[in-house]
Amino acid sequence: MLICLILLVFCQLCATLSAFWLLPRYLNRKQAEIEAKAEEVVRSWAESPKPGEPSKIALLLDSMGTVVGSAAARSLMLHLNQTVSSTAMVANGESAPLQAQQNPLLGLLMGGKRGKGAAVMRLAELLGPMLMKGNGTGAPGPSQTSFIDRIKGT
Repeated sequence: MLICLILLVFCQLCATLSAFWLLPRYLNRKQAEIEAKAEEVVRSWAESPKPGEPSKIALLLDSMGTVVGSAAARSLMLHLNQTVSSTAMVANGESAPLQAQQNPLLGLLMGGKRGKGAAVMRLAELLGPMLMKGNGTGAPGPSQTSFIDRIKGT
């Protein structure tokens, strides 16, 4: 019985030591296998399939560069257009009073600071007496023709 017990302890000790010896070898083999597969994938992406043709990674980087470059160009053009637009608005804002001084009718139609609605109302106030007839009601008087008839030339 004692010999069986010693033999059992010895077998357990050998099994444990062999597990500690075999397990790292198994893990190292699996790691080498995984590294070999990863290297193969990287090599397939980095090496060109045929001489004179770009590799997959070069094509991918080219596509990414195209996308990033076009986005940067769009952003730059948008910024430049906004700068030009704001400069044009400042220039138009400065030129509007000068044009209004040279031609008051053009100044009214441009609207000035109060807006185009106010300019149209002011224009109607100025042109109203010309369009109205002598009796002040807007209807043609006995000896006057209507505005439309005057335009037609009758």
